[in-house]
Amino acid sequence: MTNIHVWSAQETHIEDMKICKQPRTEVAKQAKTRMVVESLVDQLLATRLISNQRLFEQILYNKDIIWIQNEEFNGHLFARAEIAENLKTKTNSFMMYMPTNPIVYEVDGELYHLITRIDSTRSKPNLERFSVEPKPVLSAARVNDLLCSIVMRFYETYLEDLSRIAQDNKLISLVEREYKHFLQAVKELNDYHLNWHPRGNGHELLLQLIDNLQLLKSRPGKVLTDFSNSHSYAVVEPSYRPFKDIRQNVWAL
Repeated sequence: MTNIHVWSAQETHIEDMKICKQPRTEVAKQAKTRMVVESLVDQLLATRLISNQRLFEQILYNKDIIWIQNEEFNGHLFARAEIAENLKTKTNSFMMYMPTNPIVYEVDGELYHLITRIDSTRSKPNLERFSVEPKPVLSAARVNDLLCSIVMRFYETYLEDLSRIAQDNKLISLVEREYKHFLQAVKELNDYHLNWHPRGNGHELLLQLIDNLQLLKSRPGKVLTDFSNSHSYAVVEPSYRPFKDIRQNVWAL
């Protein structure tokens, strides 16, 4: 008698990518611009609303978010630890990453450094950058662009993935409205003569807009409130549904 292991397609085990932050102690004596990016990345990981695989592909290792390049090496918001020290600017060789105190994440057993040189350029967030062919950044990332790009791609990925599995369109509609309101609010900020330096009022107002986004503070099962005239609500769902590996033993002669 032969023991045959059988499993159907809907029972196939889908194992998500593992991303975990390595312990570290911040040595900076004052707040650095990169800390707001680090905080946002950690916040998105904590939501568990999109799979880690999609988070990695769409944000953490995506040229549309940020792409750094020198003569020999490429890097993204995450760069492999083995090449992080080699990513320097062409102009002054200032380290793009901080090997003495790196912000390190383990991705399926491989170590990656989060970009740590975030430019202080007085730059408004560019909401059209996704429609532009990405070009390598040779000096540093503009922080307001970077923050908006991360938030925008998170919403777009969540909505795209959720639309495939959602049973309740009310959640999709609510998230779409919150995303639309965020984009409109950023456009309105851009119309004012604000100081977009990381210590300026434009940057601070952008951080407040991001902090007010309900979805970024959510977990599966949390209730989102629609603050428009309808005052409806919806329960947050993850945008992916991994299945368990259920194997059936079939005995045959």
